[in-house]
Parts: sequence; structure tokens; C-alpha cells
Amino acid sequence: MNRIFLSGTLKNIQASVDPRNLIKLPHELISFRKSWRVYKKGYSGSYPIKILPILYEETQKSTFDPHYVLQAYWATQRIINNHASFPIHVDISSNLSFIVQLSAIIPVIQMEFRPPAIRVSSLYKISGNILRLPFADKSIQSLSCLHVIEHIGLGRYGDPLDVSGSWKALAETKRVISKNGNFFLSVPIGRPNIFFNAGCVFDAKDIIEFFQEFKLVEFSFVDDSGCLIEFADIKSAQYMKYALGLFHFKLI
Repeated sequence: MNRIFLSGTLKNIQASVDPRNLIKLPHELISFRKSWRVYKKGYSGSYPIKILPILYEETQKSTFDPHYVLQAYWATQRIINNHASFPIHVDISSNLSFIVQLSAIIPVIQMEFRPPAIRVSSLYKISGNILRLPFADKSIQSLSCLHVIEHIGLGRYGDPLDVSGSWKALAETKRVISKNGNFFLSVPIGRPNIFFNAGCVFDAKDIIEFFQEFKLVEFSFVDDSGCLIEFADIKSAQYMKYALGLFHFKLI
């Protein structure tokens, strides 16, 4: 019960930090009080009622993070479509919800710098560092790394500071991919910047050039308005500010 109250309290605090929500606070409290009175008056059940208001959720549309939701759709579809060519998929530190759901379809090995305490039958967790991947050269047939590379070397997650961290991590992914192997990568793209210590935004052309010995099977992206643009021309993303580039590379 304490966990429920703590979770609700933290959710309200987090939402209240947004100035757009803070000005709504008086209305939210008044609305909650009115609803509580009506509900309490009409309730005749045996379950006890405890007050735990959750604010700022009376919205016309459900909110979501388009980067994480749409990259999961994109990567799942591509990985499954190529599954006949490999027995097991390997992932490096991508979003846990995505990986757990993918593992319900195909076996997945996930390497994580901070491995979570989770057990599902077809997900195999290993601890490791993306700058020193615990895999042999050219040993992986299917690899993904989604919304991760931009954080490497900035110390955000307790990893060592390294001014070339992102590029060293990408070099490690190149090292472990086998001939005819597939690599599914997502990174923020737009006007290139390093936001210390949050993450980097890359020029999409730099990513493609870095993987010049690979075939670019597909470039897609989530644009600044949160829409997924599939099988896009690289030029169509050149004026983005903070988009998400989705790259499918294949080592020929």
C-alpha cells in the first residue's frame, strides 16, 4: 500500500514540475474534491476507500513518447521480418519494455550496463560495457541498439567520461556484426550538438558515412512532430531539430 501512495505522490510531483500543469493545480484540486464527494455519496460497497488523487490526467488525448513507441514498432517489424536468417537476436541496452515484448516472439540476449532484475523465459540478460562488448568479432547475425549511443561517454548513467564515447561504441557494434548480419540502430538526428550530460544529436549523414562498408537497407525517422516517416530520403531529414533516425544496416 505504501508503494502505491509513493508512486502516486511522485507522479503528481513530476507532473507539477511542468509549468503548463502547475497553473492548472487549483482547478485539478477543486475537480478532485467534487468528484470525491459524488463518488463517496454513491458508494455502498464493502471495500474501504482511501484517498489517492492522481492529477493532470483529464486530457482529450493520451500522451506518449513518439521516439520510444515508434522505434519499437519499426524495430520489431524489421527484426521479425529478418528472423529466418538468425536463431537469436542480440540487443544492446535498448528500452526494456521493447525487449521484453520482442522476446515473447523470438529469443533475445540483451547486454546491459545496469542489468535489471527481471526474469522471462526467452530473454537472457548479461552485464557488459558497450565500449568493450563481450562478443567475438563478426559473431552476431542480428543486433539492435536503440536510443543508446547518444548517451555513451557523458557519465549520465555512471559510465566513464569519454569525449569519443559514442563513436567508440558504434565501432564496437561494427566489430561484432557478422557477414550478412543486420544492425538496427536509432539515434537522435538533427542539428548536431552535444548536450552534456543528457545526450548527443547527430547529423544523419555522419552515421551513414561511419557505416560506409555496410549497405544501408533502410533509413526512416520520427520527425519533429512525432510522425514516423518510413523509407525516407536522407535529405528529407536535414532540417529536423530533434528527430529520431532509424537505420537498418547490413554487412555485405
